[in-house]
Amino acid sequence: MKKLLLTSLCALSLMLGSPQAEAGSEGLTSHIVNSTSRGIAMDGFDPVAYFTAGSATKGDQAFRHAYKGRTWLFASAENRDSFAAAPEKYAPQNNGWCAWAVAHGYAAETDFINGWFISDDKLYVTWSAEVKDRFLQDKANLLAQNQANWSTVHAGLQEGSVKFVSHSQRPNLGFQHPQQLPDS
Repeated sequence: MKKLLLTSLCALSLMLGSPQAEAGSEGLTSHIVNSTSRGIAMDGFDPVAYFTAGSATKGDQAFRHAYKGRTWLFASAENRDSFAAAPEKYAPQNNGWCAWAVAHGYAAETDFINGWFISDDKLYVTWSAEVKDRFLQDKANLLAQNQANWSTVHAGLQEGSVKFVSHSQRPNLGFQHPQQLPDS
């Protein structure tokens, strides 16, 4: 009962802090995007840089773009403009939620620094580097499960009925959000 209450509270806080409405061809749709409490998607990491630089790169407030009701930050005007022209090409799958979790029917936060990979020209993020490695060992199967589960998980995020795991529930892992790149 306590776990159900905690899960419900996490989902409710996620809903209160993250829902956004976007009008589309099918009418009004609510998107639950993995973002900070201030509405910054991907903890401020530049989604285009994963493709162009091959690494996690922090974005800059000077180069921002609104998409799915959230603010996305970019390292350059060029990256921002590329994203604005084709956001579906660069935005992470599952609105930035952990690909492993979605493949297994729930939602979880992600490690934007070490838990990402690109497959079939799509960006995926996972809970951690270790989870990414496990995902890649059975990539074809898990990608299929991920695609099959996403609409149900997303609906569960909207309704507050899906299990949600945050890094703060596992403080021994040392994750803090928004994530920052380590000092060079």
